[in-house]
Amino acid sequence: MKEKFKNFMKKYKKAILAGVILSFITMTFFDIYTMYEVDKVEELTYSEFLTMCEEGKVDTVSYNEDMEYMTITLLNEETVSMSKKEREKYQYDIEDMRIVLYPDYDEFRKDMLNYDVNLDITENLTTLDLLLTLVNLSLPVVWIVVLWKMMSQQTKGLDKSLIMQTSNVKFADVIGQDEILEDIQFIAKLIREPKTDEDINAKIPKGVLLTGAPGTGKTLIAKAIAGEAGVPFVSMSGSDFKELYVGMGAKRVRELFKIARENSPCIVFIDEIDAVGAKRDSRNSNSEDDQTINALLKEMDGFTGREGVFILAATNHPDHLDRALVRAGRFDRQIAINPPRDWHVRKELFEHYLKDCKLSEDVDIDTLAKTVSGFTGADIAAVCNEAGIIAMMQEKKFIDNACLEEAIDKKVFHGNRSKKESFKKDKEIVAYHESGHAVATYLLGQPIARASIIGTTSGVGGAVFRQDTESCFSTDKEMKESVMISYAGRASEEIKFESVTTGASSDITNATRIMIDYIQRYGFDKDFGMLDMKVLAEQSLIENTEMTKRLSSMSKELYHDTVELLKNHYELVELLAQKLLDVETLSGEDIKKLFEQANATT
Repeated sequence: MKEKFKNFMKKYKKAILAGVILSFITMTFFDIYTMYEVDKVEELTYSEFLTMCEEGKVDTVSYNEDMEYMTITLLNEETVSMSKKEREKYQYDIEDMRIVLYPDYDEFRKDMLNYDVNLDITENLTTLDLLLTLVNLSLPVVWIVVLWKMMSQQTKGLDKSLIMQTSNVKFADVIGQDEILEDIQFIAKLIREPKTDEDINAKIPKGVLLTGAPGTGKTLIAKAIAGEAGVPFVSMSGSDFKELYVGMGAKRVRELFKIARENSPCIVFIDEIDAVGAKRDSRNSNSEDDQTINALLKEMDGFTGREGVFILAATNHPDHLDRALVRAGRFDRQIAINPPRDWHVRKELFEHYLKDCKLSEDVDIDTLAKTVSGFTGADIAAVCNEAGIIAMMQEKKFIDNACLEEAIDKKVFHGNRSKKESFKKDKEIVAYHESGHAVATYLLGQPIARASIIGTTSGVGGAVFRQDTESCFSTDKEMKESVMISYAGRASEEIKFESVTTGASSDITNATRIMIDYIQRYGFDKDFGMLDMKVLAEQSLIENTEMTKRLSSMSKELYHDTVELLKNHYELVELLAQKLLDVETLSGEDIKKLFEQANATT
């Protein structure tokens, strides 16, 4: 019986939901309509009603003995000359209706017959009344069924078939993470052979926390470990533990680890663990959150590392995790996974995601890889897929370099390339603005990947893409040069047009952030010394106005230097701007050759 009911609910759940919604709409509409109509009908006193009856102005009196009011219809210019049968078919307007209190005395019907008034007496429920009664009676039943369905869905156990996976991913599929490969290879070996060197007496780690920005490959690495170890992959997201009913999150945790024990050796992977393991003292904590994280801590403490169950977790925000979760003895090891800094790694990623695509001969993967500084593997995968879509939309038989550059622009600027004529009027300003950036970058010895003046629907008129630097650190000189490069677009506009536009807003924002770090975080400013200005401000040891004054002074100084730098080499800006107006986009190598040829002729 229970199984039949479940099948019935599954089969007709959409119809039931539609019925509930329709019922509410019907009842609400009817109630509103009735209230609206009643408010519009004029009410008579009983004496006025009798007077109208005596004068022969009343056609019909409609009432139900259970109702407080009765409705009367008055003869109008059309019906006054009609017969009774003709009036029965006539539809009166609301203006011809009145309401009056039902007198409820025995001789009422007899009196109405003496006045030759038609009586419309409703002693039983009308079809509408019956329908509304049935709706009112059925609604509680429907709601009970819906709530029961929701509760059973929430409280049922984990579906093993949904969370148990097998992984075919291997370490060869993990591109650009050579620095951490040794660590993850050792983890896979420990899962296959859970033993330690007795002489060293080292304990097997219970779990590994993978940290890094979205799209860096944390889930891919977890699957690669499972694939290399040849064990099942039990996967859940931290948000899957967040339940509506008290105690269900903790129950989900216990069920997950029960399934893991029954299928050991295996890997338990909890993605976005910060959703369930966030700091309890830094959020609006509640008993449900506490129960869930306590259950997770208890399950982790129940392993010795020799049961064949290895715990992997991933998070974009390791600093948000509860300290009890990341202490020694739980997640014993943390591995940071970062976007590839080396353009050669990004080149490998492009080649990997384009290997099954038909490419034109002009595709320059080297330049593309240098252009996408800061891109993750997921970003590059998305760019390659978007390039394929662009090629199909343009009815090309292959992916060419233009498709890939347009896909990168869409990813960076969050918009399509603009084709409006109004943008073309601004192209000269954009060309000189971007040329200012490019020339300053070239003169300050920093590599250029690509320059473009192709506008986008997001409002960006163009861009200069810079390559990665080889060092992980920045010097005080390099930070100042970065500010100058940001200011160079505005400086170029001022030199060329003797006026400036709003196009440098994002450049100013970027320059401000660099200067704040220069003074506040890194102690590069000689006036302030090696002090963290943010700490001083928090302790009320320095006023914000002092910081603002120093930032303003530094900004004016560097902008002046930028203007002077470009003025002394503005022929390069003119050369590049005219070239960009002609071809719209140039690679870093093409720009370098253009400048070297110009220098050789002078």
